[in-house]
Amino acid sequence: MNKNWFGGFLNNVKQTSGSSGGSSGVNNVSVEPLMDKIQDTSLNVEVKREAVTQLSSINRSCHQAVGSRMSVLTNLLEQNKDDIELVREIIQILTLIMTTLPKDDNIIEIHNTELFISVKNNFVVICDLLKMNDYYVRYYIARFLVILIKNRFDAVQEAILSCPMSMPNIMSLLLDKREVIRNEALLIILELTKSNQEIQKIVAFESAFEILLDIIKKEGLSEGGVIVNDCILVLNNLLKGNVSNQNFFRETGCIQGLAPLLEVQNTDMWILSDNKFNIIMSTLDIILTLVERNNVSTPPNQHVISHSGIMNLIIRLGLGKMSSQVIRSKSLYTLGEIIHLNPENISEFSGVTMKSEVSKQSQTALLRLTTVMLYSKDIIEKAAAFHVFKSYLYNNEEAQMALASTIISDSSNTGSDSSSNNNNNNNNTNNTNSKSNSPIDQQQKLQLEFENLSIGQHLYKALFSWETPIPGKPFDISCFWFASVVLLYMLKDSIHTKEQLLKMPLEVPKSSAEAQQPVTLFTKLMDCLMATKKQDIDPTIKIGLLKLLAVWLADSPKSIQIFFDGKQHLAFLVEIILSPVPTTSAGAGSNSNLHSHIQGLCTLILGICAQYMDDETAEKNKSNLSSIINHRITVNTFKEKLDSLRKSDSFTNAEQGEESFDPSSTAAKTIILYDFDFTMFFKDVYDKIRHIGTNINKPRPGKRLQQNNNTIQQTQQQQQQQQQQQQQQTSPQSSSPLIEQKNDHTSTPNNNSSPQSPPIPNVQQQQQQHDNSIEFNNLKKVNNELIEQLTGIKLQFQQLQQHSSQQQQLHQNQLQQLQQQLSSQTPQPQQTTSGASEQEILQLLEDKDKEISSLSDAVYKLEDIVVAKDDQIEEVNNVIELLNKQIQQLQQQQQQQSSSSSPFGNGGNGLDSSDYFELLRLRQESEPTQNRVRQLENEVSQLNQKIIYLTNENQLIQQQKEDALKKITSSPSSNNKNEPNSLKLAKLEGELSEMKIKYESLLKEQDEVLSYSTKIELENSNLKNQLSKLQQ
Repeated sequence: MNKNWFGGFLNNVKQTSGSSGGSSGVNNVSVEPLMDKIQDTSLNVEVKREAVTQLSSINRSCHQAVGSRMSVLTNLLEQNKDDIELVREIIQILTLIMTTLPKDDNIIEIHNTELFISVKNNFVVICDLLKMNDYYVRYYIARFLVILIKNRFDAVQEAILSCPMSMPNIMSLLLDKREVIRNEALLIILELTKSNQEIQKIVAFESAFEILLDIIKKEGLSEGGVIVNDCILVLNNLLKGNVSNQNFFRETGCIQGLAPLLEVQNTDMWILSDNKFNIIMSTLDIILTLVERNNVSTPPNQHVISHSGIMNLIIRLGLGKMSSQVIRSKSLYTLGEIIHLNPENISEFSGVTMKSEVSKQSQTALLRLTTVMLYSKDIIEKAAAFHVFKSYLYNNEEAQMALASTIISDSSNTGSDSSSNNNNNNNNTNNTNSKSNSPIDQQQKLQLEFENLSIGQHLYKALFSWETPIPGKPFDISCFWFASVVLLYMLKDSIHTKEQLLKMPLEVPKSSAEAQQPVTLFTKLMDCLMATKKQDIDPTIKIGLLKLLAVWLADSPKSIQIFFDGKQHLAFLVEIILSPVPTTSAGAGSNSNLHSHIQGLCTLILGICAQYMDDETAEKNKSNLSSIINHRITVNTFKEKLDSLRKSDSFTNAEQGEESFDPSSTAAKTIILYDFDFTMFFKDVYDKIRHIGTNINKPRPGKRLQQNNNTIQQTQQQQQQQQQQQQQQTSPQSSSPLIEQKNDHTSTPNNNSSPQSPPIPNVQQQQQQHDNSIEFNNLKKVNNELIEQLTGIKLQFQQLQQHSSQQQQLHQNQLQQLQQQLSSQTPQPQQTTSGASEQEILQLLEDKDKEISSLSDAVYKLEDIVVAKDDQIEEVNNVIELLNKQIQQLQQQQQQQSSSSSPFGNGGNGLDSSDYFELLRLRQESEPTQNRVRQLENEVSQLNQKIIYLTNENQLIQQQKEDALKKITSSPSSNNKNEPNSLKLAKLEGELSEMKIKYESLLKEQDEVLSYSTKIELENSNLKNQLSKLQQ
């Protein structure tokens, strides 16, 4: 009865499982006996085959049960490799229990996959079975490998690398003549070669390149379908980021095999099939991989691509009649990468000509590229054309200067063209003249005139197209933008091009006045910028013009000089920087953000002017520019404007690197304000000008002294007040510690009314005293270092005094010579000797200028040293203030317990005998420093006397100069007989006055050095007071 009951229960389970599962098959209960039969070694193979056949019909609910005993199936598979039918059924069962469904969680199937891969021998057995030539075995294994890769990609890659012969067996599937198996093999290799370079190398050295190119040829090259595209994708996986594979691909001549994939017939230019479109796009991806930047193999790859004709095919796709805008754009982007930093390809590209669509005449590919960049209706295609221009001009000064030579006003060429056209029209008949007046002929005439414009004329016309908009035609901001950035890279890092455009007029001068002041591109640019104040224009136009101006002024002192010649240019930039940000209304949010970019670029231009101006421009404008930056704008605002630009989203996105071609992105469909190269330019300038406020108006010695002297006086007053309070509080006590010792010893027997207790030391106070002694030693070291530095400064000051004394002697000698010449001057010898004497005087004056410049340099170095020493002294002052606070705290504690304490008393707050003798020792050690301070004071007083003596001598020399000048100007012979000599003497008088001014500046600098020495003297006295206080 139990058996019947159990059998009935099994039947019920079968029915319920079949109804719930929704499919008929073996259930969980029947799996176990089948697996036991397969595992039983005593049974025949036929019995096991029947059990495997029954397992092949299991439903999804049995996957876990079969997966838990998967080793039974794999062992049977390994033992019976030659049994084709058994192998087929086991592979089908393994595939079944690992197949995932899109709408399920698939946890069991993923777990079965992990169990299978965890045993290394399983993968070896599967790959060895690929040696069999049976169609179904190879096909089932290929499908099984696809499922394994889909479920656990990384684990399959590791298993393949651990099994040496697995990859060659998988590659053998590509050579299978049966297309179904070959196509499955393509899917397997396409997935395996996505990321692992080791697998990529193994596949490449298994002749994958030749096999794939052979498949592409058999499938019809560009006329092929999905199989050709899959082969190209596998090639791209093998080459991307793998230098060794790229070298192998190039050396085996496989790059030339890509050319037929880019050949397109004229009939296909208008209508492309989806397969051909995908093939061309995938082939362009391979070319981009081969010419990737910052790659060692890129230059030889560029050379082979050019010589194999691939570059010409890409030019035809990008600038030809291809109807697909995406293919045109990607072809242009690829062309830019092919010619990047490759002079051979650049020269070949510049020599390419194409037939015009209107005039049917040949025109250069550069001119066609210009028209595409400026007048295309798609901004993605415009950006791709600009990418070619940028690569063409990058580090190519010859091309930059050649392009700059074509920049002239479009009106300058229309006159010649119209005159030639008029001459031709005069030779025609009246019938032709009547036909030329038709609208069609006029339109063709305009198109011919448009094609006759040069590249520079197109750029000039687009750059200033916003000034005179055409009625009825909307203004194209992208046309202006790409013209401005092309001109920017035409000027970038090329000083010769900048100077060439500064001299070259835009139009042929028609009068002498225009010839004297020709209109150049720089003056036109500045006039347009100044005109933006009166016009309400798009902020993007200002950004483009300011970027162009910033690059032009960088590392170009002549451009900066012309910039400062305009009276309103500097005020224009300052006004923009200080202007408030417009309020953000509903439609003005983007404009307010762009306003911060405009302010940041104006600030950048100011910093460039301060950094790169020459000496002549600096003498005229540096004081004005420094006062504007330091006082009107302020240094903080100057840095804030630069930082706001640098931290903007558009700037931070651009500094991540060059963007790849992605027509589907939203950024590709808008104007990008900055690119990677401009961010690098901005950072380079930013690093040079970020300390611009301190460099322009550097603190000189004496200017910082007032603050320091005030702080010193305040600290001295505080110290005197504290000393007076202490004297008032400690007046009944003895003045010296020795007397206090004696009095205490003598008074102890009388005051011992209470029993004595042993002295209890205060641990905290001893620790504080120990710390104070350590800080005292550190202060001594700092004081000694300052003294050594002071001696070095004094040596430099003595050297300056020697230079000044030598200069005074030379001035005296010159004045004596002048007086002798004037006293011994007669009318006849004056004409013979005046020229030589004047030349000698001029040479002497030049020598004096050089000496003065060297002295000024030395003074500036001394100023730097002084500023550094000021900082060190401020740090020492801070340390001294901390010590003062600690000493005050200790004194307060002592004053609170003074009634019950004694130097050797029992309170524990007084000093110990060892501490007292330690203070005595410190006082003895400080005596040499005090003597040294006194010596320094004496030296400073001597220096003061010398300076007074020098000032008196300078006054005498100045009086002698004035007397000599009076004699020169009042001499009748020089006024009446020799007017040229009087002019020269007047010139010398002016030069002498300039020397006088320079000499007075030297005197001021000497006074400043003197004030600095007084400051050091005060610092020494302050340190001396601190030492004495610590000793007390």
